[in-house]
Order: sequence, then structure tokens, then C-alpha cells
Amino acid sequence: MFDPTDRPRVFGLPPGADFAAQFVAGLTARHDDLSRVRIFVNAPRMARQINAAFDAGPPRLLPRVELVTDLSLEGAIAGLAAPVSPLRRRLELSRAVAALMAQAPDLAPRAALYDLSDSLALLMDEMHGEGVDPARLSALDVGEQSGHWQRSLQFLTLLQPYFATGRDDPDVAARQRMVVEDLIGRWQIDPPRDPVIVAGSTGSRGATALLMQAVARLPQGALVLPGFDHDMPQAVWDGMDDALAHEDHPQFRYVRLLQALDLRAGDVAPWTDAQAPAPARNRLISLSLRPAPVTDQWRADGATLGDLRDATAAVTLVETDSPRAEAEVIALRLRQAAAEGRTAALITPDRMLTRQVAAALDRWQIRADDSAGLPLALSAPGRLLTHVVEAMGGALTAEALLVLLKHPLTHTGSGKDRNQHLLWTRDLELRLRRHGPPFITPDTVPAWVSGLRTPQPGQAAWAAWVAEVVRLLAHDGTLPIADHLTAHRTAVETIARGPAGTDTGELWKQAPGKAALGVCNALARDADAGGDMDLRDFAALSTALLAGGQVRDPVAADPRILIWGTLEARVGGADLVILGGLNDGVWPGAPKADPWLNRALRKQAGLLLPERQIGLSAHDFQQGAGAAEVWITRARRNAEAETVPSRWVNRLTNLMAGLPEQHGPEALASMRARGDGWIRRAVAISAPAATVPRAVRPAPCPPTAARPKEISVTQIKTLYRDPYAIYAQKVLRLRALNPLRMDADAPLKGTVYHTVLERLMAARPDATDPATLALFMDTARAVLAVECPWPTVRLQWLTQLASLAPPFLRDEAARQAEGAVLQLEAWGDITVPGPDMRLTCKADRIDATPDGDALIYDYKTGTVPTDKQQAKFDKQLLLEAAMVERGAFATVGPRPVVGAAFLGFNAAMRVVAAPLEKHPADIVWAELITFLTRTQARDWGYVARRAPALSSYDSDYDHLSRFGEWTDADYAVPLVLT
Repeated sequence: MFDPTDRPRVFGLPPGADFAAQFVAGLTARHDDLSRVRIFVNAPRMARQINAAFDAGPPRLLPRVELVTDLSLEGAIAGLAAPVSPLRRRLELSRAVAALMAQAPDLAPRAALYDLSDSLALLMDEMHGEGVDPARLSALDVGEQSGHWQRSLQFLTLLQPYFATGRDDPDVAARQRMVVEDLIGRWQIDPPRDPVIVAGSTGSRGATALLMQAVARLPQGALVLPGFDHDMPQAVWDGMDDALAHEDHPQFRYVRLLQALDLRAGDVAPWTDAQAPAPARNRLISLSLRPAPVTDQWRADGATLGDLRDATAAVTLVETDSPRAEAEVIALRLRQAAAEGRTAALITPDRMLTRQVAAALDRWQIRADDSAGLPLALSAPGRLLTHVVEAMGGALTAEALLVLLKHPLTHTGSGKDRNQHLLWTRDLELRLRRHGPPFITPDTVPAWVSGLRTPQPGQAAWAAWVAEVVRLLAHDGTLPIADHLTAHRTAVETIARGPAGTDTGELWKQAPGKAALGVCNALARDADAGGDMDLRDFAALSTALLAGGQVRDPVAADPRILIWGTLEARVGGADLVILGGLNDGVWPGAPKADPWLNRALRKQAGLLLPERQIGLSAHDFQQGAGAAEVWITRARRNAEAETVPSRWVNRLTNLMAGLPEQHGPEALASMRARGDGWIRRAVAISAPAATVPRAVRPAPCPPTAARPKEISVTQIKTLYRDPYAIYAQKVLRLRALNPLRMDADAPLKGTVYHTVLERLMAARPDATDPATLALFMDTARAVLAVECPWPTVRLQWLTQLASLAPPFLRDEAARQAEGAVLQLEAWGDITVPGPDMRLTCKADRIDATPDGDALIYDYKTGTVPTDKQQAKFDKQLLLEAAMVERGAFATVGPRPVVGAAFLGFNAAMRVVAAPLEKHPADIVWAELITFLTRTQARDWGYVARRAPALSSYDSDYDHLSRFGEWTDADYAVPLVLT
């Protein structure tokens, strides 16, 4: 197949070439008996693409296409023990990291335990792959390093046992290197006579690089490199010998490979005679990516590029104002490619961008073939597993329970009963929103069902099933992983099964379910390696394992519309390649921080530098930019701030702008103009077909018969300030739903404090008696124990009540000297003549003086209204006085009112008397009759936000009145309703 040579044999394919197709073409041109050829590739997708290229040809015996990583499975050849599972090793390392964190709490928060374990496992894999022994780490010079790195090195020396030879549980990476070394040793004794090829790898990993070097030296061995830059001068190749300065160059891995093989760039022969899709553009990209120390060559070598308008005629530069706009433009271009029957690939490391593009393609019912698939954690089984483990332990909130009950996999084992389950879940949600409680116990749902007037058939069994779920979610404690996993799976399967189910329904079915079950089974197999852990750590472990899984979308995708990660840029080809998300920090991504070794220590140890990943990303960019037609897209802003273009985009645009003689500025302007044209198209498509006029400030005028005939004294203020809220509440009969997650907010605090005062005063205590203070606090504790389920808030409120009790009792003594409590929480109602409306009231407290006159008090934990506010809007106490004098309270009877006051129950303890002398009850009553009579007129409109006290006033009905489309300065428009 290959001509004999005494030098290593290395071939290359140019950037932009369809590697799989060109590799197969070159191989079939060289050899007829392909069955004798052994091919190593570095990724499953590469293997699939090469096999697909062979399948597209004539019938023949095909070569063996193997993954480099599969060499670790050749135990019989190497005589090595089977590798330990990565999960088991990770669990073992997590125990070591947990011990380290216990000794050094400042290392990282507890929640980072498994992230640190992952980073440590990756470091160990890298050390195995690069042949770095922990003993070398102990010899590193840390004299000028901080204490953190010194402590880190001390910890890493504890990894020595994992590197011992002859272990019966070697790591996968260690075993792979040993297998490669063993294979190389056997090849040196008895070289294979048949061709052996390593295709499509850059040699970025130590074990792979060793294999590539050995294969290149075989009599019939060869390397076929993807994206090899034949346009870069030899002088530049020779100058890239310093990893610290050049690791981020796209060709640096090849520099290292060629140095190890004692070859020069000119020794790398083209694999085929086929030309690159865009040779002129490849020369431009190559020059733009020259190492920083030699960018002075731009002017000299730029003159040789020719007319850049020709080189970039098939390049479009899209710079949008937001990531969403970028996704919409990309989706529009992909749609056109699909309509033309062309293949198009979006290449980006930005998963958020790919999701937005996929969502935008849904507009045209186009489903792209996403190589990354769907994260297992975002699949239905993954979400259910995550929701359950997050809900376990501690107090179960109503929100968490309803998330589980509404999940699409819940109750799927009970067949058609799921529809009824959803109806009962909706009823339960309304109950919990309106009445609570904030935390669910096993008795909550059965008690609600048993209290229904007419429970439906099967509802009691359903409630018992929910109670069982709540009991299972109470699992907690520091236990072996296997016990946590059993409890976790039992809860998940019970939820999926339903009350009458015979199996787990759809939980473990389909690809996502099978993958999730595989994660659970793998954890069960290796659970003993993790020891005991608390539920919080188990939840973090479970969530991390699910986040690491991927599943293919079960819906058939369009094979012509592709979404690839950056690694796929070197695998396949497409008619159109879109390089998306080209902003610094995205592509290339920021180097990940290594908590164990900094950059200087890594270089000393002979490990890979963080810039290596940037260099690999640069190579992916160079490969993608060489396609026949290329789009380069980025967003000028993200959600937080302005973005910075990717360094490669900056280099390209700066180079072109600096070559006017080659028409670089004109070519760059054309690239942008093409992109701006597509942006305008996307904006036009997204624009609404018709403009919806802004809503006006409403003042609905319903028929008199539909207007409310009953109103409370506290709602009179709302009728003055925001009549629309009364219209929505009493005419439309709408009321806001309380949030599922109940908070210890100001309204609840006011209710609790009112209850404390009501129960205290119901005992008719003597405020001057020292024992009353103890009674006050005992009452407060009893009320808080029932009404405030949050321990921290309960303690805070109890402390506040303890500080408020002495001044309250002091003032209460003065009130008791004026009169005695006559009625607490007194209900009253009276018919208002004229409008014929019923006025209702619930008075906090009515006292009686020795002369039989009435004193009215209202407790206020918030802001106490001023005299002016009471005179114009907040007429609560004035109207209560008028009602008392007219006998509206049956238990009080008609009697004169000699005083009324708001009692501030807060730090200020202000007492604000109602202005009864300025506004006598008779006059207030007459004004009320006039006002309510006017509200019953057919032309009186319920104006939205008529006179809010503050501009920040937030009504429950603002969204209904379309506030925001109009402002408080707009005139109200009467809307006569029939």
C-alpha cells in the first residue's frame, strides 16, 4: 500500500476538507484489499462518518475501524486487570476530598465536593495519559507559591497508591496507556505487515500521541491529520517551540508531533490530490492566525494573498444586537439551506445558542440533527429524578409537591386515571394557594379530601397515595449511598406508578428512561465505594451524574440540518458551515481554573497548559472556516454587558482592514453587508403582521344591576383610589391567586400580630399586672407555633414581640383607665339608604366607657394613615363610628362614639386618633350615601388606578387593565358595558 521509507509517514488534509470522504477516497486510491487495513480514530462520530463514506461506495470488504479508547479493553493481549469504572474511582476520590475539606474548610464550599472530585479525577487521567508520576509533583518548586498550592501538592502526593504498578483496579486512562505501551513493544518485536492508520486525531492526549508516533514509524503505518496548514511558512513552524507562548496556536499540537517524529512541516504530504474547498481563504485564515510574535508578517505576506474579495466571496459576517437575534438569523439561513436541499451545519460550543436556534427552527417544523443530543438531566426521567431528590429531607413545600404531581411521568402506571389525577391535582393546587399550609405533611391531602362535602370515587385512594409519596420524601440522614439510592428510586417509582398502577408506567421506557435507569444501576454497583453520606451530598452526586449524561432526541431529525460541537468541525463536511457564538469567553471559552495546580506548576510537572484547549478550539475554528461557504456570527451584547469578539474574528477583521491594496476593507464591508441583509430579513419575519394599538386607561361602566350591592369599610378606600380593583373583584369576581411558595411577608406578619393581640385581650388581662407580660409572651409563642412554620422567622418575630410588649401594655393601661373591652373582632353590617347597598365591617376592638359610650380601636402593624388620608380616602374608623352610632353591631348596640384611634403596633407605637370632631359621623355618613349613590349611576366608570397613594402602587389587577400600555397621566376612557 505505502512505498517503503525509513522515515515516519505522515499525511495531512487541508482545513475545510470533508475529512471522512477525503480519507476514504485517498485510502481506496492506494489500496484495493481494504479488509487488511486497521484504522484508529479518536471519536465515535468519526468512526460513523468513515463507515458511512465506505457504505456510499461500491460493495467490498471493509477495513477495521476502531476507537483509540477501545484499546483499554484489550486485556487479553496486555495481560492487565480490567479497568475500574470511572464512577467508582470518583466516589473513592470524593471521600478523600471530603476529608481534605474537613481539614481545610476554606478550600471550597461543601456543595463543590463533587466538582472538586471531578477535577481531581481529570487531573489523574491527565497524569496517567502524560506519564506524570505523583513523585514528580513532590519535587516541584513551590517556594514562591501561595500556601494553597503548597497544601494542594501535599494532598496530591496521597494519590501515589493509584499510580502503583500491578494494581488490580487500574484507571481507564492508566490502563489505556499501559495497553498502548504494550502494543508498541510488541510492534517493535514483530511489526504488523498490514497497513495501520491513525486518522483524524491531533494527538492532543499523551497516550494517543504515543500511539500515533509508533504507527507513523511502522513499515505500513501512517497518520492522516485533519486541518493541516500547508500554507504556513516553515520558518513559522520552526519558531513555535515554546508551549507558554504558542500553545494557543491551532497548529501547535502538530508542532509537538512533528518534533517527536523528527519531521518538518514540508514532510507532511497531502493525502489526496483534491484541492481544499477554499484555498485562497485558507491562506488568509492561516496568515491571520500567525503567532503574536510574528504578526509583523501580515503586511509582507498579506501582499501575496491576492484580491480578498474573491477569497471571502462566500463568507458572511453576522453581528447582531443580542443572542436571540443571532439565533433567529442562523435559523433563517438554515431554513433556506433546507429549502434548497443543501447540507448546513451550525458549529458552536454555546449550548444556549443551539437551544435558541432549535426553538427558532420550530417555526418551520424543522428539527436539526444535534450531535450533542439532549442532556439527560433535562429529559423527563432526569427531571423527575432531580425533582424528587431535591424534595427529599426537610420540610416539603406545596410548590415542590405540585411539581412532582404535575410531572408528565407521574401517575403513568395507572392508565386512563391520569386525567382524573390532573383534575384532582388542580383542585389541590387551588386549595393550597388559598388556604395553605406552606409545608405539606402526610395528613395534609387526606384531611382536605375527607373535609370535602362530596368526595369523588377514588379520591380517597388518590389522597392516600399522595400521603405515601410525602412519607417517602421525608427520607433523610447520613446513610450508605445504597440506602439513599433505594429510597430515591422507591419514591420515584411510587410517583410514576400512581395509586392503582401495576408498573412504573413510562418512567424507564424510551431512550431517556433507559439512560436514567442505567445511571441508577451504575451507582448501585459502585455505591460501596462512596461510604456514608448525608442526603445533601447524595443529592449533589445524583444531580451531577444525571447532568453528565446525554440522550439522543427520539424525534427524527432532518439529516441535512446539523448542529455540531466544535470537535465535529474536524469530522464531517457540509455545504454551508455556520460558526456561531464567536465571542471571547464562549469560543474560545475561558480556561477552566484548576484548584490543584496552577499554570506554572503544570509546566514544571510536564502537564498540559490551560492554553491547550484554546489551541484545540482555534484548530476547530480554522477547520470550519475553510468550508465552501462560511458564516461567522456573534452577538454584540449578552444578557449582562457588551461582548468582545473572539480573538480569531478580531485577527481576521484587523488583517483585512489593514490590506487596502488587496481590497481587504471592501471585502470586509461586503461580508458585513451580507450579514446585515440577513439580519433585516430576520427582523422582518419576526415583526408582527399588524400593529396592535395600545390599550386605553379603562373606566368600565357595567349595568346598574351588575354593580356590587355590598362593600366593606376597608374597601371604601379602594373604591376611592382604585375603583377598577372593586370592579374586577366584585363584578367580574376575579381574585388573585396566592403564590404557591408562602413567605413570611408583611400581610402574614400583620395577621399573626393581630391574632396575638386578639387572644391576649380576649383574656381581659390587667395591663398593670406584671404577670400580664408573661401572658403576652405565652400567647405569642402559642400563636407563632401554629401560624408561623419557619423557625428562623418565628424566633425573629418572637423577639420583636418581646420588645413591643412593654410599651403596648403601658399604653394599654391608659386605655383600660378610659374604658373596658366590650367586643373583639366585632362583625357589623348596615344598609346604606339611597344606593341600597350593604356596608359591612369587622372591627378589631370596641371598648365601652363608664358612661356607656364607645371607643373604637384598630391595630396597625404597618403605616398608620394621617388625618388628611382619613378625611379623603381612608375612612375606616370614621365609617365604623357612624355604623356604631346606627346600631350596625348587634353585640354592641347603638351608642355614641367618643373616640376612635389607630393603634400602631410597631417600633414607633404611634397612636393616631380619627378626626371625629372635624368630620362628625353624621356628615361622614351623608358623604358616603352621596358617593355610593354616584357609583350606582349608569355613567359612573370604575377608573383604573384613580388616585393611588404612591406611584409604586401595585394592584392585583394591573395586568387586567393593561397598565403599562397606559400611564397614570392618561385620561380614563369610559367603556359602557351591556
